[in-house]
Amino acid sequence: MAIIAISGRKGGIGKTTIAANLAAEMVALGRAVTVFDADPQGSLVAWAGLGNGVLATIVRPVDANNPARFRAAVQEAASTAERVIIDTPPGFTDPALLAGLLADLMLLPAGPSSLDIMAARDAIELGHQARKERGNGKPGLRLVPSKVNNTRLGTELPSSLRELGEQVLPAIGQRAAVAEAALTGLTVREFARTSRAAEEFAALAKAIERTLR
Repeated sequence: MAIIAISGRKGGIGKTTIAANLAAEMVALGRAVTVFDADPQGSLVAWAGLGNGVLATIVRPVDANNPARFRAAVQEAASTAERVIIDTPPGFTDPALLAGLLADLMLLPAGPSSLDIMAARDAIELGHQARKERGNGKPGLRLVPSKVNNTRLGTELPSSLRELGEQVLPAIGQRAAVAEAALTGLTVREFARTSRAAEEFAALAKAIERTLR
């Protein structure tokens, strides 16, 4: 069993996209997965409701404004699911910190902009705060280069993130197949299984599985 929180100080960095597609890849690896949408905007729940794919069966909304209920919901899911993924709202919100206090691993996406890299530094501090409060060395922190493009900032993003002092996972590119899949309620694996985007999410999932061993 492992709880994975996906967090970030700013929006638009691909948290929900990573949560959805990571979940699908882990299901494909034979894992029992539950995904919680803790963002009040409910983007992940809406995505799942557009189709009849894997997300329709594993995504649940969760109200993170009540810490006790939030914790109980996550812990209950973790008693049966091998992987519990929490998509948190942007910013230093209570849900983000609560998720960090429960998670074995925090994924911190960052896009190819100076603002995203600064926000990633702040997200690392949030992870350190959760780790300090728990006192058990958890959560582990991993940065995820997200929405990577062919600009100079895009190509340099992985190395820029490594300078923040945390390990960096395989990158996810800015690809049309990702957005097109979401519009159908499907993940990239379901919508365009042989695409480069699908390969990237598969590589990310495998790297996370190695991290969790």
